[in-house]
Amino acid sequence: MIKNKLLKNISWLFFDKIVRIFGGLFIGIWIARYLGPEDFGVLNYALAYTALFMLFVNLGLDQIVVREIVKTPKLLKYLLGTTFWLKFIGALLSILFISISLYFMKLDTITTLVILVTSIGFIFQSFDVIDYYFQSQVLSKYVAAARSSAFILSSTLKIFLIINEFSVLYFAVALVIDALFATIFLIYIYQKRGMNILKWKFSKNIAVKLLKYSWPLALSGFIISVYTKIDQIMIGNMLNLSEVGIYGVATTLSTAWLFLPSIVVSTFMPYFVNLKKTNNELYEYRLIQLYSLMFWIGVSVGVIVLVFGQWIIHALYGPAYEEAYYALVFNIWNGIFISQALARSIWLISENLQKYRLYNNIFAVTLNIGVNFVLIPIYGISGAAIATLLTQGLSTWVFPFLWKPMRSSNIAIMKAINPKYFININIKENNESVSTN
Repeated sequence: MIKNKLLKNISWLFFDKIVRIFGGLFIGIWIARYLGPEDFGVLNYALAYTALFMLFVNLGLDQIVVREIVKTPKLLKYLLGTTFWLKFIGALLSILFISISLYFMKLDTITTLVILVTSIGFIFQSFDVIDYYFQSQVLSKYVAAARSSAFILSSTLKIFLIINEFSVLYFAVALVIDALFATIFLIYIYQKRGMNILKWKFSKNIAVKLLKYSWPLALSGFIISVYTKIDQIMIGNMLNLSEVGIYGVATTLSTAWLFLPSIVVSTFMPYFVNLKKTNNELYEYRLIQLYSLMFWIGVSVGVIVLVFGQWIIHALYGPAYEEAYYALVFNIWNGIFISQALARSIWLISENLQKYRLYNNIFAVTLNIGVNFVLIPIYGISGAAIATLLTQGLSTWVFPFLWKPMRSSNIAIMKAINPKYFININIKENNESVSTN
C-alpha cells in the first residue's frame, strides 16, 4: 500500500517535471535564440543575482516543515501559518536588500530593472507552504497539477513576447507572472480539498522551534546559492554578459535532469522518517540504495553528454552558443555529487545534523570563489565549470570526513558506488536482518 502510494506520487511529480523541464527547455531555447547571448546573459545574470538573496525567502524550512507535519499533524494550521508569515516577511526583506545592494553596483539600467522585477517573484514563494502540506501527505499530484497549469499559461505568454519581439525586461515580468499563476492554482486546489488558508495561524513558539531546526539549512541554502550562482556573477563582472548567456546554456542543460533526484527525495522523505522509527537497520540500507541510485544515474547522464553534448548544443541553441560545450562537459558531472547530497539531506534531517552541511558548504563556497578567481581569467567559462566540479566533489565526498558524526554517512556514500545496492533495489521490507557489507 505504501509503495503504491509512493509510486503514484513519484509518477505525478515526474509528469509535472517532465512537462516543465522539457517545456521549459523548449521555451528557454526559443528565448535564448531570440534574445541572443548578450540579452540572454542579462536575464541569467539577474536570476543569479537575485538567488544570492534567497536566504530569507527559503529559510531552510521545506523539509523541516514536512517532517513536523508528519510528526504532529494536529498542529497543521499553526505550522502552515507560521511558515507562511516567516517566508512572507523574509521575501520583503530580500527585496529590500536587493534594492539597497543595486545602489552600490555599477550596472546598466536594463540589467538593474530586470533584477528588480525578477525579485518581486519572491513574494509568491511564501505560498509554497501549501506544497509542503501535500508533500507530507504524499499527495503531490495536486501540486503537480497546479504548477503544470501555471507553466502552460506563462509559456503561452513567453511565446507571445517572442513573436511580438518584446525586450528582455518583459521576459523578467513573465517569470513573475509564472510565480503568480502557480500561487493562484495552489490556493485553489488547497481550498478545493476542503482546507482554508484563512485558518492558518501564527505561533511564536513554533516559529522559534522551526528556526532553531532550520537555521543551519537556511545558511547552508544561502551558501549553496552563492556556490551555484557566484560563477555567473563573476563571469559577468570579469568577462561580459554575453559569456554569462553562453554559460547559462551549459548550466541549464547540465541541471535539466536534476528534477529526478529532487522528486525522489521529496517523495521518500515521509517514508524514511517513518522507517527510522520502525526499522533502523532497513532505514540505513535503504539510504545506501538511494545513494547508489543517484550515483549511477549521474554517471549515465555524464557519459551521454560527453559523447553527444556538442551536437546537442548546436542542434538546440545554434552556433552562437557552441562555446558552451566544455563548460557543459565539466558541469554535467556535478550531478553525481549534487544528487547524492540531496539524498543525504534525508539522513541529515532525520539525525538533526543539519549544521554539518553548513560547515561543508562554507568550506566549499570559499574554495569555489578562490578557484574561480584563478581559473576564469585563464580558461573563461570552462574555468568556472572546473571550479564548480572540483569543489562540489570535495564537498560531497571529502569534507564530510572532517566531522565525526558525518563519517558514517560518507562511508555509506562510498559503499553506494558498488552497483549491487542499485541492482538489489527490491529487497523485502519485512526482512529481520539486512547486511550492508
